[in-house]
Amino acid sequence: MPRAPRTIAPDDGLHWRDALIRIGAAFLVTRFIVLLVVLVLEGAIPVGYDGPTFSSAPVLGSLTGEDSIYYLGIARDGYHLEPVANGHLDWVFFPLFPLVTKVASVLTLGDVALAGVLVSNLAFLAAMVILYRLSVDHLGHQTSVRSVVYLAIAPGAVAFALAYSDSLFLLCAAGAFLAAERGRLAVTGGLYALAVLCRLPGIFLVIPLAAVLWTRVGRPSPRWAWLLLGPLALAGFYLYLGAVTGDVLANLHAQGSWDIAPVTQAPTTVNENDTPVAAFSILPILLIVTLLVYTFLFVYIRGDRIPLPYALLTIVSFGTVIASLRLQSVARYLVVAWPFSWILASRRSAWFRDAWPILSTGLFTVHAFLNITQALAP
Repeated sequence: MPRAPRTIAPDDGLHWRDALIRIGAAFLVTRFIVLLVVLVLEGAIPVGYDGPTFSSAPVLGSLTGEDSIYYLGIARDGYHLEPVANGHLDWVFFPLFPLVTKVASVLTLGDVALAGVLVSNLAFLAAMVILYRLSVDHLGHQTSVRSVVYLAIAPGAVAFALAYSDSLFLLCAAGAFLAAERGRLAVTGGLYALAVLCRLPGIFLVIPLAAVLWTRVGRPSPRWAWLLLGPLALAGFYLYLGAVTGDVLANLHAQGSWDIAPVTQAPTTVNENDTPVAAFSILPILLIVTLLVYTFLFVYIRGDRIPLPYALLTIVSFGTVIASLRLQSVARYLVVAWPFSWILASRRSAWFRDAWPILSTGLFTVHAFLNITQALAP
C-alpha cells in the first residue's frame, strides 16, 4: 500500500525559520573555513604549492584546481578534440555543470571561474534546503537540521565549495527523491536525467528511486516511464560526443588517459646517495580510515532509522567508490549519500552530539588544506 503524505504540522512555519537560520549558519561557517584556508595558503603562511589551476586570480585560483580545469575549460570552449593537460581528454566529464556555468558566466561578465565557484556554492545551499525538506518526513525537525549540518561539515563536503559538479549532482539527486516522495513522476524523471548529466554514477540512482516510487505510489505503471529520461539523457550525451569526436563511447574510452598513480602508492624521496627510497605518507591512512568510518555507518543502518530506498542509495555510493578504484576520492564520492548523515544525526548520545561537530569540522579543515594544495585531489 502506498504511504500517505505527511500531514503538515501547525508549527511548520517556526520549524522552517529555525531550519533556514541553522542551515545558513552552517553554510557560511564552512565557506569561511575554506576561505580562511585559502588565505593562509596564498599569503599568511608561505606554504608552497604549484598545482595547475584554471584561474590565476587570488582565491579563485585555489578554488579551481584539478578537475575544475577541465569543467571550466568545457564551459568556456566546449569539449576539446586534443588532450587538455598531461595527456588528459576532457570527454570524461559530463556536461551539465559546464553548461550551467556557461549560462551563469553571463552574470559574471564572462568570468567562467567565478561563475563555476558561484554555481557550485549556490547549488549546495539549495541542496541543503531540499535535503531538510526531504529528511523531515523521516526524521523530524531537529534531527533533520542536524543531519544537514553534519553533511555540510563532512570531510568530503570541501568539494561543494570548489568548481566541481558535486553540488549540482547533490541538488538534482535530492530534488529527484523529494519529487518521488511526493509521487510527482515527471519531475522525478527530469531531475534524475539532470543528475545523470552531472556524473556517470547518476544512472544508478534509478534503483533507489524505483524503491521510493514503489513505496509511495505502488506497483509499476505506465507513469514509471518517466524514469527512462535518465538513460535517454545518457544516450543523448553519448550521441553528442559521437558527433563531436567520431566515437559514441568517447566518454568511456577517454578514461584510459586518466590512469594516475594510486594514492596508496608510497611516495619516493632521494637519499644522500641519490637513491630513491620510499617515504612515509599519512594520506593512505587518512583515506582508509574515512572508508572504514563510512563502512561502519553502513553496517549500522537499521530499518527503523533508514528506509530501504535510502539504504540502497548508500549501496550505490559504495559501488561508485569500488568501481572508480580512486581511494583519494572516497570522501567526495560518499558525502553525496546523505543517508550517512541521517545515521549520524539519529545518534541519541549527548556526548556524541557535542563531540562529532568538533571532530568533523577538524577533518573538514584538514581536507580543505589537502584539496586546495592538491596534495589530495578531490
